[in-house]
Amino acid sequence: MAQWLATPAGIRFLDQERPVLQETVRKFHGDSLLWIGATDDLVDITAQCLVRARICAAYGTMHRCGLSVPNREHARMSDVDLVVTDTGELPFAGASIDGIVLHHALDVVPDRRGTLREAARVLRSGGRLVVVGFNPLSLWLAIKPLPAFRDLRPLSVPRLGEWLTVLGMTRDARAVYLNYRSALPLRLKGEGWRTASAWVNRLQAPLGGAYVLAATKQGHGYVQQPRIQAREGRKLATAVLGNATREANWL
Repeated sequence: MAQWLATPAGIRFLDQERPVLQETVRKFHGDSLLWIGATDDLVDITAQCLVRARICAAYGTMHRCGLSVPNREHARMSDVDLVVTDTGELPFAGASIDGIVLHHALDVVPDRRGTLREAARVLRSGGRLVVVGFNPLSLWLAIKPLPAFRDLRPLSVPRLGEWLTVLGMTRDARAVYLNYRSALPLRLKGEGWRTASAWVNRLQAPLGGAYVLAATKQGHGYVQQPRIQAREGRKLATAVLGNATREANWL
């Protein structure tokens, strides 16, 4: 997929993602930001974030993150720390990262749930997570048989929302859909096509080729209630055990 992103169609795809992702990530602040993705082509947008340290993590073949370039020929990566890691076992302490960007990472990693679980583990309470992914309910279904996309496993927004809820994260707003036609290996020219494309983007139908979804990790407080009757206590214990069992089965 990284090779496809370097093609004219892939470059147009990233160009449409850039302004939306830049506006979303610009709100990050704190000590650290972690970027996990299949390419480093958009990492430079994190330079405007109010964070002290930026980290780019590469998984498996994601070596375009400057990891295969000892002299860091990409100037935009000069102040970004680079690590190679298994996204299902991140080398960071729990609650140590203020913001995380998963840029098409869930489309390519073998363990999507493990990656999300690790992201939630290392993210601090109140920290923000931004997920950028291909939308399976779009024209990508038509090109998925192509070699560059054969191994992709796009995650739909509704399913992603369910997983985030289980991990104690709340969506900040509705997902932003974009790239309604970038999957096609052609360029639609003419004023009429441009007008139609702008109208479809404003409509925000959940059929765009990609989406950007932001969520915040919620803190869990403890409220002491000393006077609870025995029956209410049993009901509460049953509910808590039931929720714990469901989360354990998911994880």
